[in-house]
Amino acid sequence: MIFSIEDDAPIVRDLLPDWRARFGAAGGRLELEIGCGHGGFALGFARAFPDRALVGIEQRRKFAAELAAKGARRGLPNLLVLNGDARLLAPRLFAAGSLAAIHVHFPDPWWKRRHHRRRLVDDRMSALLLGLLAPGGVLDFRTDVERYAREAVVRLEEAGFRNAAGPGRFAEAAPDEIPSTRERRYLASGEPVWRLRLLK
Repeated sequence: MIFSIEDDAPIVRDLLPDWRARFGAAGGRLELEIGCGHGGFALGFARAFPDRALVGIEQRRKFAAELAAKGARRGLPNLLVLNGDARLLAPRLFAAGSLAAIHVHFPDPWWKRRHHRRRLVDDRMSALLLGLLAPGGVLDFRTDVERYAREAVVRLEEAGFRNAAGPGRFAEAAPDEIPSTRERRYLASGEPVWRLRLLK
């Protein structure tokens, strides 16, 4: 057994799990969401794409446990939610070049200089994300903070990502895009969401 449950929070036991054994055929197209929050994207994705597998990593234990329970109640075998720090877990979970897509939606921008090391988009994390993606794989990044988006596009392009919209440009929402819980509020109010669709 690769995963066990302790106090309702899934815990990783092995390095580089056999994802095909865990997900079956859906494990052939493996995607990662970092920071699932309340799970609007993860649940919508798993329902809309039963032929794909999504692993969600959420640092807040309560949110991870609640989302895992929702996925189980809704009968979504292609969704697995883990509690932990993606910086530490992702290299343990996924071999280089093994992910079809990585989704990072509305990460905390951590404005204070002493907190910059916590940002998901820094040089080290950018290189990690690029390395985990398969050739042609997609980094789906969304934020409601324009300044963070503009900093992120520069950093990620410098790390080696190719911008599908063109250098320094932001992406339009795709017709089949799954919104996160937070993004639904912005869509309803008309507030802008800054999107990047970056390719390896």
